[in-house]
Amino acid sequence: MVAHDFDMEEVMEIEHTFGKRSKKPVDDNAPKRVLSAYFLFANKMRPQVMKKHEGASMAIVGKEISILWKKASSSEKAPFEKKSAADKKIYASKMEKYQKTSNYKKHQMRMLAWKIHETKKPFRKDENAPKRSLSAYMLYAASVRKQIVKENPDIAVSEVMGEQSVMWKALGNSERQKWVDKATAEKKKFDTKLARYMKTADYQKYVEERDAYKAEMKEKRNKLMGVKKRARTPTKAQKSPSKKKAKRSARRSRTPKSSKSRSVSRRRRSAKSPKSPKRRSRKRREKRKASKRRSRTPKASKSRSKSRSKSRRSSTSRSRSAKKRSASRTKSRRRSSSRRSKKASE
Repeated sequence: MVAHDFDMEEVMEIEHTFGKRSKKPVDDNAPKRVLSAYFLFANKMRPQVMKKHEGASMAIVGKEISILWKKASSSEKAPFEKKSAADKKIYASKMEKYQKTSNYKKHQMRMLAWKIHETKKPFRKDENAPKRSLSAYMLYAASVRKQIVKENPDIAVSEVMGEQSVMWKALGNSERQKWVDKATAEKKKFDTKLARYMKTADYQKYVEERDAYKAEMKEKRNKLMGVKKRARTPTKAQKSPSKKKAKRSARRSRTPKSSKSRSVSRRRRSAKSPKSPKRRSRKRREKRKASKRRSRTPKASKSRSKSRSKSRRSSTSRSRSAKKRSASRTKSRRRSSSRRSKKASE
């Protein structure tokens, strides 16, 4: 056999072409297989046996030939065995040449696709399970079928189904509702039967067989497609808690337990002693970080600072001059009003 590396996309495209009743693909271009010594003997003896047993079936003829083959001596079998061996050598040489061709590669690809397709076949139906209830249309069709066949005895099955659909569409809402109610009642009965059946041992056995079949087919399919299983690392939840407990106990045993008197004395010391130098060091670190941040921020150039100071001064001088002007205006107004009042009094 010649090993081939197939493109799995092409293989899966071929696999999609197979249907439910697809048969095993046959290679028409391959050299024909060689007949065995028995089949060569059978081909020679068949006409003689058929003459003796006229009108006999092929099964009876085959039995008679097998009896003659068993009775035959090794010297009688020898020529047939030699011929089959010679034919096998010729077949092997032809097959070696054919395995190097593109037709053989195409056939092997098709065979791989067919094998993958076979692994996708569903598991057999549960024989012990209760039968599903019929729909409203199916109940009506079953009641009308006999009447249609009586009226039209020569009608085909497809035409009967067409008549049923026409009659169903012609029904009114009230008449159709009767069949709908009947269907719902049948479905309730089916659900209760199914619930009872699912609690039985027969159903559990069927489920186990189905799951085993699915797992087997999946393993076969992965093998054919070249999918390898990945070694899963155990999660934290999957790890045994006993190991964790053992580690904790080992750590506790290593560290000696301090006495109560020592712990009390340590508490007193900590209460008397001032703040630990670690806290001071933390504060210092924080100050250093703040100073570094300030140093990182780019300082404004001297020219910009001068221009800003000049603009501020000019704005302050403008505001002062504006205030002086407003004050002088108010004074002049007051003077003019006082003059007018004097003239009016005179």
